[in-house]
Amino acid sequence: MQTDTYTVRGYEADATGRLTLPTLMNWMQESANRNALDYGIGMADLTAHGLGWMLMRFRLTVHRYPAYGETCTVSTYPTRVEKYFIYRDFKVVSASGELLAEAASTWVTFAVERRAMVPLPDFIRRLHPPAVADPLPALPSKPDFSPPETPAQVHRRAIGWYDLDVNQHTNNVSYVQALLESMPEEFLRQKHLYELDLFFKAESHLYDQLVVHTWLTDGVGLHRLVQGADGRDVLWARSVWH
Repeated sequence: MQTDTYTVRGYEADATGRLTLPTLMNWMQESANRNALDYGIGMADLTAHGLGWMLMRFRLTVHRYPAYGETCTVSTYPTRVEKYFIYRDFKVVSASGELLAEAASTWVTFAVERRAMVPLPDFIRRLHPPAVADPLPALPSKPDFSPPETPAQVHRRAIGWYDLDVNQHTNNVSYVQALLESMPEEFLRQKHLYELDLFFKAESHLYDQLVVHTWLTDGVGLHRLVQGADGRDVLWARSVWH
């Protein structure tokens, strides 16, 4: 189990003085990377086998966003390993022990040269997850939502150099940033994102032009990110705002 302590810095807070969602997800990603290194399944370990990690499913619930200067603890650990999928949970708590956020995720490995999903190699499948009480339920491989066919609000986003990770594709947090930037200002000022459910369908790369389609109904958003060049789906998402 990996446990890290983070303090909300000024550049990690939004216009309301609260931690930004992309920063929260970056904290989680950093802790997951450290945990993977301890297990011997970090990015460098996979690269030696011609493989890389790819996030397929992610469901996050945020109960409260910490404020500037507040210190939080992020814990993460793998919960189960299957032929194609490894599942990982996250929990974020305040200094007083208040549960701030929790997330479940599903990861796969892909062959770097072919850019195709492959079964988890044996050295990952031999991993023994820690014994923890009440792991979050494993996310289904396919979500229980899909984008509608009706006209949507449209926002365009070009993938730049600083959107890339070491696998040379767009970092998953950059997609969330694009999704958030597509939301109306009143949502961002007056509401907070309570739940976010992500289903990654394809990768994107430097200079790709993405189109974010958003449908909003009573505080619930459905989102579809597609390649501007060919309309190929990159991400489906569902957001719940309080």
